[in-house]
Amino acid sequence: MSRAGKFIPGGGGGNKAKRTGPIRAPDPEAPPTDPSAPSKKPFGKGSLVKPVAKGQRIPIVIMSALVCCLLVSVAWYTLAYLPALRQIEDFKRQLEVDRIATQKIKDDEEKARLAALAMQATVRGILTVDSNPTGANVTIGDFRRTTPAKFTDLIPGTVSIVIQADGYEDYKKDVAVTADKPTDLGTIVLVQKTGNLSLTSPQSDVTYKITGSGDYTHEGQVPDKLENLPVGDYLITASQRDWKLPPLPITIHDRENVQKDIKFPYAKVSIVSVPPGATVREGRTVLGQTPLALTQVHPRDLHLSVDLPPYTLQRLDLHVPDFGNVSKQVTLQQDKDFIAACGMPMVWIPDGGFWVGKYEVRQSDFETAAGYNPSNFRRPNRPVETISWESAMAFIDKLNAYERKAGKLPPGFHYTLPKESQWDAVNADASIDQAAMSRATTLTSTQDVGYSEPNKYGVYDTLGNVWEWCLDEFDDKGDHSLRGGCWLSSTENFRSAETRNAGGPKYADQFTGFRVVLVPN
Repeated sequence: MSRAGKFIPGGGGGNKAKRTGPIRAPDPEAPPTDPSAPSKKPFGKGSLVKPVAKGQRIPIVIMSALVCCLLVSVAWYTLAYLPALRQIEDFKRQLEVDRIATQKIKDDEEKARLAALAMQATVRGILTVDSNPTGANVTIGDFRRTTPAKFTDLIPGTVSIVIQADGYEDYKKDVAVTADKPTDLGTIVLVQKTGNLSLTSPQSDVTYKITGSGDYTHEGQVPDKLENLPVGDYLITASQRDWKLPPLPITIHDRENVQKDIKFPYAKVSIVSVPPGATVREGRTVLGQTPLALTQVHPRDLHLSVDLPPYTLQRLDLHVPDFGNVSKQVTLQQDKDFIAACGMPMVWIPDGGFWVGKYEVRQSDFETAAGYNPSNFRRPNRPVETISWESAMAFIDKLNAYERKAGKLPPGFHYTLPKESQWDAVNADASIDQAAMSRATTLTSTQDVGYSEPNKYGVYDTLGNVWEWCLDEFDDKGDHSLRGGCWLSSTENFRSAETRNAGGPKYADQFTGFRVVLVPN
């Protein structure tokens, strides 16, 4: 037992801790001490916790670190990973909710579309349209009509219409078609496709005519320019005086400028004869006298005659090509042909053995031998007419005397009128179409001799100009035969070269003349 206020060393037993401070008296107001409560003892020397040995400190540190890492991992998993995982799961659930909602919207829209199509399937619109020109093709989707067109099975809404016609611009338009009333576009005026055509020529006096589809036709003078010509195929026929070229095809394309140069393929022909001065003819057309140079010849086959009395007439057949240059020299030969003293050229007829006048007796020949001229149509180179058979025979008597006196009457021969058989032989292959007759052209008088194309003997005008007296009697009334027709003969009164006429010995008019033959005595 201790005493109050007295320090007792080692008091309280040998196992009690050493006190280091003053001893305080119990607080009377303090609550009573619980005997069952554990006593608190400082961790000082003599406590229950013992110091760690140096050899065990590192393992304890490592173990403490591992425990700390475990605790941190548990804390991260609990406080960070699990909340993030729950957030991702929540986000996935929200995405699925949104997907379902979106799909529902799409499904609703598709149902609405199908419902609209179902409604449209039972409703149709009507559209009518015409065009100028008519007959154009109208296309709307898979439907095609020809204007004027009517479409009665169109789905209401906006449709694309296309109108097409050859030679015209395509017409395209989007049109709203409704089911409540028909849509009428009226008449669509199509715009024509056009091009330009320019015509030129290096030659003068060229005219043209152009024709195309739709009865299109136009005539003009070259040079010329046609603007806004509808596209398509055309034919151009060019003419220069009496020469017409074959139709020239051209094609006009849209917005194209076509240039055509029209050139007539003239050729050059030159003919010389020995001796010169011969008359060159094509048919009954006199081209000129040799030496002859023709600079504007139509390309063709030329059938020419070269005649210079008393030389034997020669025929030439020449082929003249486009832009050709043809030259020909003719050497004339004199056989038995000659020129009488009165000026009449006489032609030998080898098949008959006699001579015949190259021309009908001309007024100049008649005046030279007879001294007068009875003709109505006065001109030296025209045939004598208004002559009777008796007057013709009287002239022949004077002619024989005149030629005998001049020394030009061949021995054993004399002049006379031809018999009809002789006339037929002389007429040979003469052409009515080339004769001086009104059946070929309208004539009002006789023509200069040599009007027709010469026949194979080189004899002219056996047909036409004047009827020719023959020596034969036509009948037992004393009439004499007339052959060959005259300038007024026509198809009605002169059907062929065999046509005959007759007149009394004294009959004479402006349609009758004659030709002489020189026959053996």
